Amino acid sequence: MPRLPSPQDAPAVMATIPPERLRRFQDAAPAGRNLAVIDMYVLDSQLSGEFYSLFRATEVLLRETIHQAMSQAWCTPYWFSRGQVRQSLDTRVLEGLDSARRAARVRRGTPAPGSVVAQVMLGTWLQLLARGANGQQEALVWVPALSRAFQADLPAQPHSRAQVYALAQRLVWARNRVFHCEPVVFGFPLPGFRTRDGRARRATPHQILDDVRSLAGMTSRAARDWLGSWDRIDSLLADPLADAALAYMGTRPRLAMEGRRRPAQQRTPAAGAPDDPRGRASV
Repeated sequence: MPRLPSPQDAPAVMATIPPERLRRFQDAAPAGRNLAVIDMYVLDSQLSGEFYSLFRATEVLLRETIHQAMSQAWCTPYWFSRGQVRQSLDTRVLEGLDSARRAARVRRGTPAPGSVVAQVMLGTWLQLLARGANGQQEALVWVPALSRAFQADLPAQPHSRAQVYALAQRLVWARNRVFHCEPVVFGFPLPGFRTRDGRARRATPHQILDDVRSLAGMTSRAARDWLGSWDRIDSLLADPLADAALAYMGTRPRLAMEGRRRPAQQRTPAAGAPDDPRGRASV
């Protein structure tokens, strides 16, 4: 685990972080406590690492779920080459699939289906779950091929395409934020979504974690239980400094924080306790 610098070294460590990036941590952490600022910064880095692992596993799960469902529906793992399928897809999806085919062909000659699938960007999988122009993807792809692949948790109450798409869309936004090294302890922006009074909507990290596990559960109960066992991130989110970061964001008048937050009675022991997952002293 990262160790905190000494109080004497803290200003020098903080000087290595761009002021624009550090300012929010300074505003959210206890006033005048440099070590608390660095501790919150470290917490954010650790959360990003845990989310990266979850997003990585969920992205592979999502693409394999779609690939297997499409292969079964059209009786070929080369479904992305079938004329009947291609006629049902939006231009944006076709461009993404064709780009993946070219990339796979350059690297491996005649590509195996799995090689093409591995090259398809997450945004293309998301657009494959979209309604499509005039609803054609919903009618010709979702209904016959994909709908049954996302019902593992509620077989008697099927999820709609819109519900699956919304979860996948938030996953894409959150994944991109993590992959671009943006802070996550302050929540995840929901681009283009605003409240009725014009405030920008932002999801708590706890809610994004729930979204990831919910999407996994739609595809497989085993996947849901497996990702649910990755519980170090739950312990990190129970840190009082995570609460402080969200409390600070809640004071910003132009933002609306949305989603679950861990109840106080379920938090892990205070920092510095023997079973503290971050293994650092209280600051």
